[in-house]
Amino acid sequence: MKFYESGDNRKPVIFLFPGTCCLYSSFDHVLDGLHSYFYTVAVSYDGFDPNEKTEFYSMEDECEKIEQEIRTKYGGRIKAAYGCSLGGSFVSLLIQRKRIHIDHGIIGSSDMDEAGNLVAKIQASMVVPFMYKMIHTGALPKFMQKKLNKTDGAKKELYNGFLNMFGIGK
Repeated sequence: MKFYESGDNRKPVIFLFPGTCCLYSSFDHVLDGLHSYFYTVAVSYDGFDPNEKTEFYSMEDECEKIEQEIRTKYGGRIKAAYGCSLGGSFVSLLIQRKRIHIDHGIIGSSDMDEAGNLVAKIQASMVVPFMYKMIHTGALPKFMQKKLNKTDGAKKELYNGFLNMFGIGK
C-alpha cells in the first residue's frame, strides 16, 4: 500500500479513497483545487497500484495499514476522508472501527449495494456487459458515444473525466 501525498503539509489533511477499479491517480484532476484547503493523501490499495507488486487480502487488512499511517504521521486524527464506491466502504469501515478520528467522512455513490437482490441482479445484468466491453476495448459502445457527442460542454467534460478514470478515451 502506498500513500501519495501532496500540497502544503501545514493545512488540514484529507485522505482520498478511490473506488472499485480506480487508481489513486483518478484524483489527479481535483488535487489543485483541494490544495487550496487541504494537504491531500491519495490512498493506493494493495493489488491496485501498477507501481507495486502487492495483493489485496481484505478490507480489514487494508484498514490496519491506513490506521497505522494516520496514527504515525497525523497523530491518529485527520480532518476529512472522501471515498466513492469501494472508497466509501473504506471510509465507513474506518469510522466504524473507531481506532482513528476522522472529523468529516464524505461518502459518494455506493453503486448498487443498497438495492435488493432482484433489483441488483437486473441492474447488474444491464450494466456489466457494457462495463466489461468498455474496460477491455478502451472505448464506449457506439450508441453511448453518440449520446455523449450530443451533450453540452460542461456535462461532456464531467462524463469524460469519469471515463478517463477507467482508461476510456486515452
